[in-house]
Amino acid sequence: MNTRLIINPTAGPAEKPDLSDDIANALQTQGLQAEICMTTPDEDGEGLAAEAAKAGVEMVIVAGGDGTIEAVARGLRHTKTALGIIPLGTRNNIAASLNIPTDLAQAVQTLAEGESSLFDLGKVGDFYFMEVVGVGLEATLFPCGDEVKEGIKKNYWNAFTNIFSGIKTFLQFKQHRLVLRFDNKKMRRLRTLQVNICNSPRYGVNFALAPEAKMNDGKLDVIYIDNPSKWDHLRHFFGAMRGERLPHERLNNYRAKKIEIRSHPPLEVHADGECLGTTPITVEVVPAALRICVPTPELIAKFVEESNSNNLNQQSATIESVTFP
Repeated sequence: MNTRLIINPTAGPAEKPDLSDDIANALQTQGLQAEICMTTPDEDGEGLAAEAAKAGVEMVIVAGGDGTIEAVARGLRHTKTALGIIPLGTRNNIAASLNIPTDLAQAVQTLAEGESSLFDLGKVGDFYFMEVVGVGLEATLFPCGDEVKEGIKKNYWNAFTNIFSGIKTFLQFKQHRLVLRFDNKKMRRLRTLQVNICNSPRYGVNFALAPEAKMNDGKLDVIYIDNPSKWDHLRHFFGAMRGERLPHERLNNYRAKKIEIRSHPPLEVHADGECLGTTPITVEVVPAALRICVPTPELIAKFVEESNSNNLNQQSATIESVTFP
């Protein structure tokens, strides 16, 4: 198979951020060889992926976190080239949404023995996304989150300053009036802090905000709480981080192919963490826009069995290591 590997050289663990040798060896174990390309601060992978597809590469494998995977996916949209994923990020939401294991050997085995299937993308204007669009509070807070992450790497004082700035923004943010229109027909008028439009079940800090969402159903999931308090909002999102769906009488969930959002005043918008300006916006699903290599049901069952076996072995080793007086 004609294969190209795009690696984010900083996505690995802190003690060994560049895993390119380990990945190349794992690919060779499965009989896969790939030309290796590296992302850079000026090339996030989208251009490299588009170039590979244009050259007729059958599969582009991306090794990195969700941001790198999303960039490569945008470069492969509407092409015959399949996307292979080796998750190396902190959250790995896309891999989890597609049942792709984070274990390197299993992820590479998926590339060799998995199946190539078509999945949807979402679109806001000219921007394609894999995970989510956020309108309102979340989009307003995103720059603070990015600055905190950068501050932790470079300057702890700046990180603390941005944390306090984020808390202040959260406390000062008010409910806004929005109008949602679904598929050119049904309209909803609401007051809320935030609206999310999800293509995948998970995003962000492991938010399982739309656990029923499917990336190949030709629709997007719209989630919001009508007229929430700040406490309602926090409970809902902390629950989503734990994989819980907290019952709430004003929690709304709709599915649609096209969602139009207007607000007064305009609200900030992000898609997969990229700031996209303000409302009004139109969000649409792009069905079967991307071919992705995912594990077959048989492989999933095998990986689960291996995981259970490893857990039992670890428990046995722990018991054997216990000494009694």
